[in-house]
Amino acid sequence: MSKVNVKGITRTKDGRYYARFTSRQDGKRIGRRFDGLSEAKLWLEESKYNDRHKGVVINKSMTVNSWFNQWIAILDDILKPKTVFNYTNYYNNNIKAVIGEMQIADVKPMHCMAVLQNMNKSYKSSSIKQTRVAMSCMFQYAVDNDIILKNPVGKSVIVPSDASEIVKSERHLLISQDEINAFFEYAEGTVYYLPCRLVLETGLRAGELIGLTWDEIDFENECIHIRHTMQYDKNKGWYFISPKSKQGIRDIYMTVKCREILEEAKRICELRHFAVNSDFNNLVFLSSRGLPIRNNSYDTGIASICRKADIEVFSLHSLRHTFASKCVMAGVSTKVLQIIMGHSDISTTMNIYVHITEDIKKSEIKKLGSID
Repeated sequence: MSKVNVKGITRTKDGRYYARFTSRQDGKRIGRRFDGLSEAKLWLEESKYNDRHKGVVINKSMTVNSWFNQWIAILDDILKPKTVFNYTNYYNNNIKAVIGEMQIADVKPMHCMAVLQNMNKSYKSSSIKQTRVAMSCMFQYAVDNDIILKNPVGKSVIVPSDASEIVKSERHLLISQDEINAFFEYAEGTVYYLPCRLVLETGLRAGELIGLTWDEIDFENECIHIRHTMQYDKNKGWYFISPKSKQGIRDIYMTVKCREILEEAKRICELRHFAVNSDFNNLVFLSSRGLPIRNNSYDTGIASICRKADIEVFSLHSLRHTFASKCVMAGVSTKVLQIIMGHSDISTTMNIYVHITEDIKKSEIKKLGSID
């Protein structure tokens, strides 16, 4: 059998796909062969879901806390670890104290609204919205299992109108060339220099950059094959996961500068000592200690370099947006930009496209103001 980039599925010698998992009910291995990968993935996901579903204890007098513990355990095999981690945080930090001890059947929309109102003074609207999503999903699953008749997180449960909005620095969606030059002048010689240059040439996401491996770099065809991302969890450590959507799995073709950056990274890689963990040996970029560089470490390092260069601080994600702005200015269509950026929703690309176009228009109008 040969490996397939999907946990629990392998490819047999006859070209078919074999999906299998261990039942949580009796510990037995359950497997089945399929002609196509998509069929195997669908069967595996549904079978694991049904296997976990059998273990749900339906008790209509249970508390919200008890239900949350069952619900989140079920999600652990269905959703990505980061999503489960976020849902757990939203519950523990915001939902639990307000309705956790209530019986799930007694929860009404006003109680759910109280959760959001309780967050109003301390949280931004985006965090309140995400908490609402987590709470709605939790109760909807209870509806689906006939534990309650109706989801209490209905239309009347809304984010308070006076919740503070996140004020983003839109300026750095379009970092000027002078700032870029100043930044890289001070970044040269640091571990951030080549990774930041690569993001500016490819638009890679942070997780894609951190988890970039040499087997994804195809110098012969001048292409980068994005097949996974890398995340860190304080309990699990570093681990690879598939991109958050199927559109994230994509090929990015190298520019001349991109190839030069990767060739330089290859030379450095061949000279470096072995990584702390052998799993990291194949990573393109590592810290001076032989470890993957965390996203917040990138942002901290970039901020320090910006201050030394006497330019406004930006983040690693800002470089991805700056790459998008370069594509827009070069005349790349929204559909092609969507594919390059790995967006699952064209509206995400359109929002970036429209904003950057507006920034360009403002910039050009300012130039006209200096003409006599």
